[in-house]
Amino acid sequence: MNWASPFTALQLLFINLVNDSVPAIALGMEKAEPNVMKKKPRPSDEGIFEGGLMASVAVRGVLIGIAAIISQYIGMQVSDELGVAMAFTTLILARSLQTFTARSNSQTILSLGLFSNKYVLGAVVFCLGLYSLTTLPFTREFFSIPANFSMHYWLLAAGLALGAVLMMEIIKALRVLVSQKKAKATVNKVG
Repeated sequence: MNWASPFTALQLLFINLVNDSVPAIALGMEKAEPNVMKKKPRPSDEGIFEGGLMASVAVRGVLIGIAAIISQYIGMQVSDELGVAMAFTTLILARSLQTFTARSNSQTILSLGLFSNKYVLGAVVFCLGLYSLTTLPFTREFFSIPANFSMHYWLLAAGLALGAVLMMEIIKALRVLVSQKKAKATVNKVG
């Protein structure tokens, strides 16, 4: 199977300028995690990606990548252009929604409260709003969104994006659960 390039140059520019910067700024407004000052400082020789952060980022990237590839494959069954549009849509939706997941490595979206950071909520709404502009009849051609990109394909892309984000949260919840059990076992051994 001959695969089209998953994104056009303009789509990549949109992803980098809009979908990276706005959520990153909003994440900078996140409140400190509870008991952060009670935690021991990390050793000075330990890198910033120690403690599972690199693995967490990699897992999120892999899940979003898988969702985008599946989406492109589904769209390519109709046309290369539809495949590109579906991959773009899935990536935008997944990366926007994963902003909620990226708020914490030790708390799930449910424990943080989905709406507790109005800046993150605003950033996600802003990104999704800008994305919706790419699908308008007079702009879709610039972003290589074909006229046959119907609600059916949008819902498929949204489902894949949401599935990736839900997997991120499930993995995080399991990691937190295992970490809590280890901590409890350590306390019981000491006590």
